[in-house]
Amino acid sequence: MNIFELMDTKVSSFSKTDRRIYEHIKKFPEQFAYLSISEISENADVSKPALSRFAQKLGFGGYLEFQYQFSQELKDRKAKPQSTSNAAVYGRLLKEVEETVTEEDLASLTARIRNSRQVCIFGTNLSRVPAELLDMTLRFEKDVVVSFTQNDVQPVNHDPRDVYIVYSAITGTSHQNLMKELRKCGDERPYLILLTTNSKHPLRHNFDHTIVLPSVSLADGNHIVFSDTFAFMMFNDMLAVYLQNTRSK
Repeated sequence: MNIFELMDTKVSSFSKTDRRIYEHIKKFPEQFAYLSISEISENADVSKPALSRFAQKLGFGGYLEFQYQFSQELKDRKAKPQSTSNAAVYGRLLKEVEETVTEEDLASLTARIRNSRQVCIFGTNLSRVPAELLDMTLRFEKDVVVSFTQNDVQPVNHDPRDVYIVYSAITGTSHQNLMKELRKCGDERPYLILLTTNSKHPLRHNFDHTIVLPSVSLADGNHIVFSDTFAFMMFNDMLAVYLQNTRSK
């Protein structure tokens, strides 16, 4: 069993910090294989002792032992490209999303949606499709007022009774102006929810609630284009089921 498979088998027992490390290893394997522990600690926003504890949970004596083995496996993977089909990769991704999203996340988001004056949904580029899908899903909910903003156009009026849901996979560049405008609102701004596949998203500190979804590892050797979109859509499906199951008769 290689390190990637070992991590996958233990993901259900990971703490929040462990999961953050796990996600960063999948997303940026080269960094974890070759950078110093200090650089990795800074890039992943975790402490050096946390990295050591993570390595020990996987059965290694410490992080340096883990890193040596990991770098060797990464070289082997590059020398022998993986033949895993895209279908298998997507299947694994969807399963990881299902294991990552908690009932607490779904319950909190559902309560915010149903108690809001209005739900505004934002998503551009590859995040646009799942944002539109959530818009369609919420239109089946009675007493929920929802709007999908075209091309990230800001609502005319911001209200603290509103909920803004932003889909942003990696950087959120297209949402910079929205965040700048909302910062001017102070305590009167809407409740902000970020859905992302980047646990170190540059805009995450602007949000009241952030849900980080898994994504496909760059070390898998597959040319996956829509992995983050599929992760978002799997989340949407889970939310739709939760909304349906908790809908008042």
